Amino acid sequence: MANCFGEVVDNFKLNEMLRYVGKPKTREDRAREAVSLMNEDSKNIKASKYVEGVKDWYGDGVSTLCILYNATGDTLYYVGEHDWFGFIGRTPYPAEIGNGQYAAFLHTHNTGAASGSEGAVVYRGKNRDGQDRDYLVAWSTPFGPWYSNKAYCEIGGVNYFDDRWGHVSGKMENGGYSCNAKSDGCEIQATTATGGSPMFHAIIKTPFAP
Repeated sequence: MANCFGEVVDNFKLNEMLRYVGKPKTREDRAREAVSLMNEDSKNIKASKYVEGVKDWYGDGVSTLCILYNATGDTLYYVGEHDWFGFIGRTPYPAEIGNGQYAAFLHTHNTGAASGSEGAVVYRGKNRDGQDRDYLVAWSTPFGPWYSNKAYCEIGGVNYFDDRWGHVSGKMENGGYSCNAKSDGCEIQATTATGGSPMFHAIIKTPFAP
């Protein structure tokens, strides 16, 4: 995908590292190296510059510049999205995000409307034990100075979020600029910033030993 950045950290890449040559590779190994290589080849900067460029093209107005990093040890697959206010811009949610890759996309307010950017996306991946889990990240960048920006994240079973958007919205509105979720061998960290077009960062990862 054009809006994914970085080389996939898979078993082939681990085979290039001395500590893994000739040894079995695990999901935790791939997650560990994905975290270690978060800045490899300036992929983090490339992702930021990309979404900033999309924002420049889009122009003025409330928006959320989103960057999501996969350190689960496996591929993440898009399964759904929800918009409370606004919509995903010209950069679609990637269908797949490889382990060790950043996804960058812009969520904008509705054209011509005095409204904010509030949305969520769900990806499916494996937990530490290889079971399917759904990972949700969500953001709220309201219109006007009366409300603060919010970041939210949550982990659930397969299709857990299909009919829980009211629950997610309520949790997010009671949250703050950062959110952490940890459950069943999975972790998510999400943060946003102040302002009318903040950078929203999230990392989905599998816990690993040193």
